[in-house]
Amino acid sequence: MQAMTLDRRQMAALGLSALLHLLVTLALEVNDLSALLPERTERTMEVEVVPEPPKPAPEPPKPAPEPPPAPVAAPQPPPEPPKALPTPLPPLPVQRPQLQAAPHAETSKAPQASTRPEPAKPAGQSPTLSSDSGNFSRAAPAAGDLAQSTQDKILAQVLRMWHFNAGALRGTDTILSATLIVNRDGTLSGPMNKDAPWNPDSVIRGYSSLPDGTNKRMLETFLLALRMAQPLQMPPDDGKPWPRRMLLRFKPGDL
Repeated sequence: MQAMTLDRRQMAALGLSALLHLLVTLALEVNDLSALLPERTERTMEVEVVPEPPKPAPEPPKPAPEPPPAPVAAPQPPPEPPKALPTPLPPLPVQRPQLQAAPHAETSKAPQASTRPEPAKPAGQSPTLSSDSGNFSRAAPAAGDLAQSTQDKILAQVLRMWHFNAGALRGTDTILSATLIVNRDGTLSGPMNKDAPWNPDSVIRGYSSLPDGTNKRMLETFLLALRMAQPLQMPPDDGKPWPRRMLLRFKPGDL
């Protein structure tokens, strides 16, 4: 019995010794580890206190602008003295009309007839335009009181102003006839004049009875070309009297 009790005490002493030995070992290791850990250094921040800048002094109030000086009234001139009224003139004596016969006025003389002979007017001065059909071999006419070369030049000037499709009459026997009265300045007399009122009925023969068609348009456009071509360029004056008659007769389909 005593031996068992002794063994228990020894085992308890040994266990207690081992526990103390373990605690001492752990304490030493903890000291060694704390020595190895870096020391924590606390960071410090220096703060510099700057005083608040002084506020600018308020600007003094601006003085109010002085009012402009009142305009000085210009000195008024002294009033003019009243003008003296003019002395009235004495009334003129009344003159009685003299009942005397006035001299008779000279009788006017009748104008004497001019001795300058008037130019002879060509017969048949009636400007006309007409169309007919028939055999006509000449492409350009030659008749009247103007030379053939002059009539050809006048016809060429008119045809330049004639806006008509002559091809519509190609192959037909339609003939255009025109009797013109030409003045020295290149204008035409009567209703064919460029300043005369537009009246085809007074120029185109049987205009009111013509049906609407190619022949009617041909005559109307040729009359317009005659007016637009004025004033015509005329040859030098040969001394013969004016106006002169010119007769045109041609086939538009041959142009």
